[in-house]
Amino acid sequence: MAAQLDPNMLTSAFQLTKALHRDVYPAIDPKKLAQLASDKVILVTGAGGGIGYAVAKTWTEVNAKGVVLVGRDAKKLSSVAAEVEGNTLVAAGDITKEEDVKAIFENAIAKFGTVDVVVNAAGIFNYGSIGEFEPSQWWADFEINVKATYILAQFLHNFNKDRTATFINLVSIGASMTNSGLSSLTTSQLAATKLGEHLDLELSNLRVFSIHPGIVEAKAGRGAVVDAMTPFAKDQPELTGAFTLYLLKPEADVLRGGYVSVNWDVEEIRKHAEEIKEGKLLRLGHINAKVGPDGHPWAQ
Repeated sequence: MAAQLDPNMLTSAFQLTKALHRDVYPAIDPKKLAQLASDKVILVTGAGGGIGYAVAKTWTEVNAKGVVLVGRDAKKLSSVAAEVEGNTLVAAGDITKEEDVKAIFENAIAKFGTVDVVVNAAGIFNYGSIGEFEPSQWWADFEINVKATYILAQFLHNFNKDRTATFINLVSIGASMTNSGLSSLTTSQLAATKLGEHLDLELSNLRVFSIHPGIVEAKAGRGAVVDAMTPFAKDQPELTGAFTLYLLKPEADVLRGGYVSVNWDVEEIRKHAEEIKEGKLLRLGHINAKVGPDGHPWAQ
């Protein structure tokens, strides 16, 4: 008999906190955080997908001032708007194109007055070994994961010169891996995570977070299904929706600029905030060697 797979195996290996969460829990219960969204307008890209839909639904359920649904398929976005039943705006466009993003922001501000939060949940996944892809297909991951991230952050910054806004970019734990067939995904996600550090550093009016949404279970026909990951896909998309609300709390500032997983426990993070900040525990490193004037302390 084959050994049974541990569904937490790929999640627990990347835990900052001892407590591991797969679904919404009391500390980030949207009902308790609803007041944070009452005067906020959120723009959600990838709103027709599993995670984007869950984020939009979470924010409409807490009566956000406005929810802007962004994606390429206007018909799909209209269906989402009908289902979430909030104060929404359908804004179809290609987020890799500056003119489309500019128009999306202008339409959102024309209706709601502001855009206070962007959650970039758009994503792409190309699988194949190097040499099997046409260069343009391989580069498509960078167009969505890096270029679009930059464009969205730039316009959020431009439209909020005199006020603070929040930019939340969804990234993948895949950035830490080197696996055959995943080169376009992992390198673009690593670049997007590093870009998040720069955005938070250089755009002083933006609070920037790079969050890993976990290994998400596809629900109701929404979300990607990767057969090899199905045994481990236990994270609920609503967890990410709730986590985006939590990031509006001032105590979440310790996570700014860095990588954070929705699986991590926010109360444990709060208790160790100073250590996280002083040790730069959520920032990317360079190499594993201990480099310095004396060189690496070799074992032999």
